[in-house]
Amino acid sequence: MTLADSVPKSGKPSSADFELTLGQIKGVYASCVILDQKRDLSEIHIVASDARKPKQIVRDIETLLFVKHRVKVDYRKVSLVQLPDEKLMQIPVARPEIREVTERVHGDEKHIRAVIQGAGRVASGEANERIDSPTTFRTAANATINAIEKLLDHRIEVRLDDAATFRFGAREVLLVVVTAQVEDREETFVGASFVGARPSDAAARATLDALNRRIYNLTIQTPRQVDEEGPVETFGRN
Repeated sequence: MTLADSVPKSGKPSSADFELTLGQIKGVYASCVILDQKRDLSEIHIVASDARKPKQIVRDIETLLFVKHRVKVDYRKVSLVQLPDEKLMQIPVARPEIREVTERVHGDEKHIRAVIQGAGRVASGEANERIDSPTTFRTAANATINAIEKLLDHRIEVRLDDAATFRFGAREVLLVVVTAQVEDREETFVGASFVGARPSDAAARATLDALNRRIYNLTIQTPRQVDEEGPVETFGRN
């Protein structure tokens, strides 16, 4: 799915909008929503934990989509696959994507916010820098790290080691080095991105590039947490 796919073209919810909503339901691990040519809901495909009864999950789907998007769902459009949690962890998590990177100046500080989307979820992270002493590459990288940690339910801790640029012919390239703490071990990754007009965008891309390559391995190394009751809280909420 591209960022263009997530933007509604007719005022109706997009596939990404539906999938982000479905990701809030207890036990739902992944979802894929297919729209018809009129952008009406055509099919819903769900992979979920077997800890709940199918009717409970389908009822939550019907209720949440109606309450949030005013869309009535025919249960026959829902395709549901349920697996034990240990089997779910063998399914690769969809590669996260950068939804947006924004900058906002408040007083003598600049606030950088990165929004990451993946596996039917969205998370946002923020970091600040002083206007009189900007470190935009590092600040945007830290905002992206914060968003990624939220997206992964804080099952890993990521530390920014360095962010530096070098010339490659006529282009400027940013390298980001991060270390991920997974249980009792550390793993170091490097990501790269060409630097364009917005340094914060380049830092977000390079940071995600560093972790995207191993996101599946990092996810399956720790157990996935399942909430006990009700839809989970929306990711990225401050």
